[in-house]
Amino acid sequence: FQFKNISLLDVAFCIFFAIATNADLMVNPILWWGSIALIIATQCMLNHGKLRFNLSEYKLWFLMFLMTCTLSIVYSINRAISINQLKTLIILALVMIYVESELNNLYSIEKMIMLYVIGVGTTLIYVLLTQDLNQFQLAIHGEASTGRWNGNEIGMNAAMALIMILYLFSRAKNLFLKMYYCIIVSVSLYLIYWMGSRKTIVFFILGVCGVILLKKPKKIIRNLLLVCCTIAVSWNLLMEVPSLYQNVGWRLEALTYSITGKGKADSSTLLREKYIKIGIESFKESPVVGYGVGTFSEINKAKTNHNTYSHNNFIEIAVGMGIIGFISYYWIYVYLILKYMKTFIQKRTSFLVSVLFILFILYFVTQVGLVT
Repeated sequence: FQFKNISLLDVAFCIFFAIATNADLMVNPILWWGSIALIIATQCMLNHGKLRFNLSEYKLWFLMFLMTCTLSIVYSINRAISINQLKTLIILALVMIYVESELNNLYSIEKMIMLYVIGVGTTLIYVLLTQDLNQFQLAIHGEASTGRWNGNEIGMNAAMALIMILYLFSRAKNLFLKMYYCIIVSVSLYLIYWMGSRKTIVFFILGVCGVILLKKPKKIIRNLLLVCCTIAVSWNLLMEVPSLYQNVGWRLEALTYSITGKGKADSSTLLREKYIKIGIESFKESPVVGYGVGTFSEINKAKTNHNTYSHNNFIEIAVGMGIIGFISYYWIYVYLILKYMKTFIQKRTSFLVSVLFILFILYFVTQVGLVT
């Protein structure tokens, strides 16, 4: 990548990614709406007022899901919550359609990933410089508040950036860009350490393992040995190094207790299990259409006095819009997984496609513990 090839529209996307991932900046309506307006204005200017539009599976998916969300407002148990959720989804749909319209070839996809990493990297540096990282550790124990910032979100952004840089670094031709990537790697690893997020650690370690497996898929035995070593070394470091264990190791240990039933899970895991149980019970009472998009928090407040979302995207969708909404949202995940497997079997995948699939499948799996 050479910076001379960066257009005003690329700068607009980079600014949007930086603001959209920054909890302090995105609440400012001037910055939030301004970043969206900048994308629309610059694209209109470059394309002489025209938006390139082609009906893709992505647009079809988003349209189906938005229609389902809109219909759910009719019977929602809290229309204000559902309408507010729908507004957010419409804005995201609009922005992502503009993003997709710029993805015309391999270079444009690589460039968009680079812009995302630069934008997210800016946010991560901002967090490092402005936030008291000790508060995130205390918040895990319920002893502090981190305000607008969520440790899981920061950690996931850092992990996503790290996996993308594993692909981007060797492609970068600009020394300054390579130096920036090195800074982001250092900052990301440091923040992952302080956030103490189980999902982030699992995402990052499995992401690295995925890259090892799929960068040179023909070397099966070597790849499997490297993956086993990576997991074993990571586990031992997290369990044996006191500082790592204190920050995140004990939480991973508690997660394994929850999965195996041996030992005692931590309070956070137990609470999330409770939310899942409430979600399953609520889904059984209205399995077809649900209670309205975004309304799990309303049900949760009535049953536990906790006015919060489910921390599980499968539950969130199923409770909000029933089996109809669940299918309208998740069909594209099944479609893409099958499409990748077919391409992989036919040996037509590139390293870029494999890296994107690794991120996609890990993000899909981690929806057990987060709402997307």
